[in-house]
Amino acid sequence: MKNINNIETVDKTRHANLRVKENPDFLHAKGLNLAAITLGELSACTSNFPVLFVQHPETRQTRPVAVFGLRPGENVYLGETTWDATYVPLMIQRHPFIIGYDDRVDDDRQLATCINRSSPMVGEAEGIALFTPTGEETDFLKSRHLMMRDIFEGERVCEDFVRKVQELDLLAPVEILLQSSDGEVRKIAGMQTISQRKLRELKPEVVQELFGSEFLAACYLILASLFQLHKLMQLRTRQGVEAIANYRIDVDPQPQPAAN
Repeated sequence: MKNINNIETVDKTRHANLRVKENPDFLHAKGLNLAAITLGELSACTSNFPVLFVQHPETRQTRPVAVFGLRPGENVYLGETTWDATYVPLMIQRHPFIIGYDDRVDDDRQLATCINRSSPMVGEAEGIALFTPTGEETDFLKSRHLMMRDIFEGERVCEDFVRKVQELDLLAPVEILLQSSDGEVRKIAGMQTISQRKLRELKPEVVQELFGSEFLAACYLILASLFQLHKLMQLRTRQGVEAIANYRIDVDPQPQPAAN
């Protein structure tokens, strides 16, 4: 399997003169309304953002994400010049690097640290060098390798976590009802969280298993992050994103009875 266009495996021969511009404010994430996260950064993420489960529209894979906005292209945590948060998820920090296939070998299963050559952060004129004049990796590139490793290992743990909560049927839908000043109501759905009710109903031996794998703590962190939805709504109001007179957050809403 090959990488998509402009994604290249970092190589000292091919990229000897390549540099990456500094991006301390991560402004490339301005149009992202969510980002996938790993369990290793769950505590930092839930202290800043609502963390919910969403299903990828193409792969149908469910995973936890940090939510930055309620519509595509909306990130209310990122202002004109800075983030209104104390943490930025690794999936955003990594740019323009990505985990891809090693295009230097014939083995199409070999993964490596790759770089997006089409990113405006990448060039040869300015920025932080990837390699020294003698061809050695710089500390900057070494730190990117470590970040890619953390993301890769975190992805595997995250997959195990999602598989377990799905196996135990612990997920519950989350719906946000937005009421405009003229009374119109709009519903945002398609997100899930951990069901507190189902968590309480687990058998002691299952709870012990979750505790031993540290998945129990992850469940409660995600549950607690629901309150960050109120902060998100405050940021939307402060930035004038949408004229909302009222809103309601429903977790595990019960189906409405059919009208007679």
